[in-house]
This record gives sequence, C-alpha cells and structure tokens, in this order.
Amino acid sequence: MSRRPPRASAAILAVTIAAGALFSVSFLNNRRNPASGGGLGDLVRARQDSVASLEAQNRDLQGQIDQYAGQSGARAASTTVPALAASPVVGPGVEITLTDAPADQAPEGASPNDLVIHQQDIEDVMNALWSGGAEAMTVQGARITSRTVIRCIGNVILVDGTSYSPPYVVQAIGDPGTLRETVMANPRIVNYQAYVARYGLGWDMREKDELRFPPAATDTTLNYAHVEAPTNG
Repeated sequence: MSRRPPRASAAILAVTIAAGALFSVSFLNNRRNPASGGGLGDLVRARQDSVASLEAQNRDLQGQIDQYAGQSGARAASTTVPALAASPVVGPGVEITLTDAPADQAPEGASPNDLVIHQQDIEDVMNALWSGGAEAMTVQGARITSRTVIRCIGNVILVDGTSYSPPYVVQAIGDPGTLRETVMANPRIVNYQAYVARYGLGWDMREKDELRFPPAATDTTLNYAHVEAPTNG
C-alpha cells in the first residue's frame, strides 16, 4: 500500500561481497605464481609474506565494514523507540495531525492511493521526531514503546490492535523548536509536503507548552532468547 520509495541500503552487503572476492583473487594469484627459488625456506617466507598481505587487506576491509555498520547503527539509533515507557511523562513538545485529502476535491489523475494517509506516513513522522530528540511519543494517545505495532488496514490504522480512523495525531515530548526544525528538514517529510500541495493531504504541526503522556498500557519488558541446558539421554 506504500506509494513512496522504501528506505534501504546494501552498503554492508556490498563490502562483504567485495571482501570475499578480493580474498579469492589474492589466493588464486598466489597459487598460480608461487615464490621463486627452489628452497623450502624461500617458499615458507613467500607464504608468510602472502599471509601478512592478506591480513592487511582483511584489516582494511574490516575497517570499511565497521564504518558502514557504524553508519547504519547511527541511523537505526536515531529511529529506535525507547524500550521503557512504564512511567508517565510531562513536558513541552509538538503535536502533528495527519488527515486524508478531501475526495471531492481530488485533482485530475489522482488515485485513491494518493488521497489517504498510509502507515508509512505515520512512521515517517515518528522517525523524524525520534531523530529530533523526542523523549517520549504517543500515536492516537497510545504511548509508543519498543513493542508498539502500527499497521494499515484499509482506510484505518491499528495501534497495538486498536483501530483508529483519521485524523491521526502524533505527539512528542522534547524541545519544540528542535523537533519542528528536524521534522521539516527530513527528506521523507519534504516528500509528504509535496503530496500536501498536490493532492490536499492534511498536515498540521503545533508546538505545545505542556504535554502529558500516561504510562504505556502494554508490557514494555523485553524478552531475550536463552540457550537451553543440554539434557541427558
């Protein structure tokens, strides 16, 4: 149901594949061009030099992989929902309201898909707010946790299994000015604003002196996998 390009990057995979290819070529070249000289000592030294060279290449490639992984981790950190939301929160912030476009005012050539709010639109707003330093967030009044599930079903959304119709309201506690600036500079929100101008999708963003969020209604405890102890027999 998404109409906007997904966010994805294959950088880490590409570097990993390149690393494997480089190791293979280096190994084959060494196989085809053995060290000159008939002595076993010369051959051992040649192999040692080859191993040292490959280790240096490995360190270089690992550094590139770590760099890509670090960049990916930084992006993920900016969109990670706080795991703990068991306590109420009070503070200034912003409120963003998203609404469907008026169906009777649709421009020529518009499809129904262009005129409604999608799950991705809400997630884009949430991610932009997290990257702007939001300390806590609600969607339709429901506190967002690491376990919150948002789904689009037809022309409604489900937040942890509860259905809501537009308008969709996202509130975030944090520095209002920073949140506004970060959200409006986000490329995904800039793209959404193009739909606001072209198709009439609703957008309203207001700074709030005080927002009050209740604790999360769902369990915020994270579960971890455990290795079972071996049993006899």
